[in-house]
Formats: sequence, C-alpha cells, structure tokens
Amino acid sequence: MVRWLRFAATAIAGALAWVLLLPAAPLSQPLAFNHARHQTVACAVCHRGAETSARAGIPQGDMCIKCHATAPAAAGAAALWPELARGRHIGWLRVTRVPDHVMFSHRRHVTLGGLACESCHADIGQRTAPPPRAPMRLKMDTCLACHQREGASADCAACHR
Repeated sequence: MVRWLRFAATAIAGALAWVLLLPAAPLSQPLAFNHARHQTVACAVCHRGAETSARAGIPQGDMCIKCHATAPAAAGAAALWPELARGRHIGWLRVTRVPDHVMFSHRRHVTLGGLACESCHADIGQRTAPPPRAPMRLKMDTCLACHQREGASADCAACHR
C-alpha cells in the first residue's frame, strides 16, 4: 500500500511539474507579422485599449488596411488580404495569459504606472515574426518582483479577485 501511494504521489508530482514548469507548445499565427518593421508606430495605435482600458486589443484587418493599400509581404497576407478587406477577422492565437483570478489592467500599468510595453512583452518590438510562445512567463513571482522594483502595492487584494 505504501509503495502504491509513493508511486501515485511521484506520478502526480511529475505530471504537475510537466504542466507547470515546461514551456507551452509553440503556436503558429495566421500571419507572419513583423513588429520590427512597425517600430515607428506606437504599440497602442494597433493594440487599441492598451492605454485606456483593462485589455489591449488585438489588431484586426481593418487596422492593417488603414496603412496598407495592398497586402504586405508577410507570409500569408496575400491570401488573406481580400477577406480582410471585407471585414474578416484575423484568427490570432492568444500568446500571453494571466490566470482568471488575477485582475490585470493595461491602463493601470501603461498609463498610470508608466511602464513600457517591453516590461512584460520583452523584445516584441524587435521581432520579425510572431512569437511562438509568450516572450515572458507571467507568474506571481515575476509580477511581485516588478511591483517591488516599481514601488507598487504588493497587497493581494490589489490584483487578486
């Protein structure tokens, strides 16, 4: 019985370590968006809401069409361009997530806190292709270290529901 319990505990610990510690599988985005080519444009221009609301929007085709008269050279753009011109959404896959029990506001961090996007999104501005996974693993230790460094509240109720 003791052997079985040890085996079960080891198996459960191994499974938890696998899920929590190993990096997520790489994602493949529908367009090979080049952030480096768009460095002259402020992040909040395309990611509407980053300065004014809790969520930063993920750009859709209507945003691309405002600047590009024809399909950019990005892989996949030519095939999607006619659909985007008709209002079709780009099927971006979400890369960065915070747990459901965490209240995160882009406005609070970007506008009120004065943090640069790179604080959480690392070198995204220099990337020539979409990241295959989150550029930085956002977990409580990462957030607390930043809060301490920036002199922000470390009160649990400030971020946890």
